[in-house]
Amino acid sequence: MIEWLLSISQTAYFIWKREDFMIVIAGSPRKGMYSDRIAERFARLTGSKIIYARNLHIGPCRACGYCKGIGNGTCVQKDDMPSVLESVRTSDGIALISPVYWWQVTAQIKLVIDRLYALRDGELRGKKLAVIMNGEAEESDAEYRILSEQFSEMAEYLGMKYSFLGCGTPEGDEAAFAAALEKMDG
Repeated sequence: MIEWLLSISQTAYFIWKREDFMIVIAGSPRKGMYSDRIAERFARLTGSKIIYARNLHIGPCRACGYCKGIGNGTCVQKDDMPSVLESVRTSDGIALISPVYWWQVTAQIKLVIDRLYALRDGELRGKKLAVIMNGEAEESDAEYRILSEQFSEMAEYLGMKYSFLGCGTPEGDEAAFAAALEKMDG
């Protein structure tokens, strides 16, 4: 069994097993940038499938309640989200990888997160949630703490096993980016 460690903080680690089938949702609107490269590295380390949120044609949640009623876990909208939902349902977990935009994930990945509402109650319970955020700020910056706390609360509510990695990757700083990748290697 091959395992690798994903750093949650400087003192805690979460173990991902290579045989875990993860759905990696890459949130960068820009192809080939740091978040894409982090997502590709994560996918190689875990043998996971990548979904690039920027390539999805999905609308925002309409809060109509169809998915929780007669839709029984399906959304009324006819777009790319059903295939994402099916991938999530058949996976061991989700990895959300995004650059930090205004102290938050990108709009592209936020659309996907909001549309996960269509999943039936309990469908995410026991699955894993890895969140990897990268941005210009130092790793000790409050934005990573705020994001980690937000996703931690979400994971706890959904009954998911949670890990977070914040990576300070100033654009053009390949040394900082290489250091971020080394953290993923454990």
